[in-house]
Amino acid sequence: MTYSKQELRRAYIARMRQLDIASKVKEQEKLAARLYDQQEWVVANTVALTMSQSFEVDTGPIIMHARHKGKRVVVPRTLPKRQMEFVELNEETKFKETVFGLLEPENGTVVGPDEIDLMVVPGVAFKENGQRLGFGGGYYDRYLAKYPGFKCSLALSTQLASDDEWQPESFDIPVDRIITTLDVGE
Repeated sequence: MTYSKQELRRAYIARMRQLDIASKVKEQEKLAARLYDQQEWVVANTVALTMSQSFEVDTGPIIMHARHKGKRVVVPRTLPKRQMEFVELNEETKFKETVFGLLEPENGTVVGPDEIDLMVVPGVAFKENGQRLGFGGGYYDRYLAKYPGFKCSLALSTQLASDDEWQPESFDIPVDRIITTLDVGE
């Protein structure tokens, strides 16, 4: 039986919400450690991360680690017509909550796609080949179409999908690497 992307999104988000906190925290720590071991992370000066929702991989510790290591962190801000831009995160950054319940910067310096060395791309589900099922707005696919840098995603074990769960569409942009806690494929 084939499911629509919308049905798959709901199912994967429900699975993520059901994770027990202790297991999720352990898995997140392992994912972060694997991210920090990536050569692309080591050499990156500017890193793009999201302000995660409660059921996603918690990006708070990753943001703090990046800033502690002297990396410039940029976070997304949505724009009209399903576009987005990345804004530098610093002590002066003020946030507002969007209609989607996400925190976005209200102020700050906009950083262009050519200035971002590494982008950690969010998603609901991920295939080993780099395909991702996003949240359905198309914001990241539109941005990734003009982003020349390295892009990866962090996938909890409950977010790993088989190759036949959905068919990518022409506008779906895969990431360069899916970072998992599994010991295969990396």
